[in-house]
Amino acid sequence: MRARIERLPSIIRVLAVVLTVSHRLDAQENQSWIERLGIDKLKFTALGVQVGRVAPYGIEPTTSYSLQADYGEIAPGWRIVFNATYWGSQFTDKSVQAYADSLLSAISDPTGDAVVVLGDITVSDIVLGADARRTYQPSWWLRPYLGAGIATHIVNADGRLIDGTFVERATDVIAIGVAGSVGLNVRILRHIALDGEARYDFLSLARFASLRVGASYYFDNPRPRTR
Repeated sequence: MRARIERLPSIIRVLAVVLTVSHRLDAQENQSWIERLGIDKLKFTALGVQVGRVAPYGIEPTTSYSLQADYGEIAPGWRIVFNATYWGSQFTDKSVQAYADSLLSAISDPTGDAVVVLGDITVSDIVLGADARRTYQPSWWLRPYLGAGIATHIVNADGRLIDGTFVERATDVIAIGVAGSVGLNVRILRHIALDGEARYDFLSLARFASLRVGASYYFDNPRPRTR
């Protein structure tokens, strides 16, 4: 028993060494993954605004407003851009009428006096997302790109025809979607660039295209490396 007690400090020291080495290996492994993904290279590089035209299916085309933050390159030719977008509109008269007709067809009305009171059904979408962009730089002032990303859509619908119904609950959702984009960044001044972008968003309850134009201010040296 005494011999075992005397060996305890040695065992504790060995365990301490093992735990320390394990912790350092885990830290190195996590750091290596961060370096591989290029996350450690993220740096707030530019801030921009965009105004666009969005046309979701069954909804009146409307104007979208976007704010985007460029966090620079994580690998040669690859940039990460975070964005926030808002748009609001209403369902088309055709869509509202089709919904009203479906309600009438489900009502038992022998006299034919039943009437569905129509009204506007508004809908809005707040989008928070991140894109990975593959940039191409034939010259320092002209930079086309292709992008893909994911986004969270906070969708809200409201109207007398759907208030308090399962339709309102089904359209008041938070959904994850994916998006693809193609665009062009044109440098006009040392720290200012104009943007033009075509984008397509896809989520479980909607899919829509949009065209956007805007401008960005670059805080760092805006001249890209020639490749």
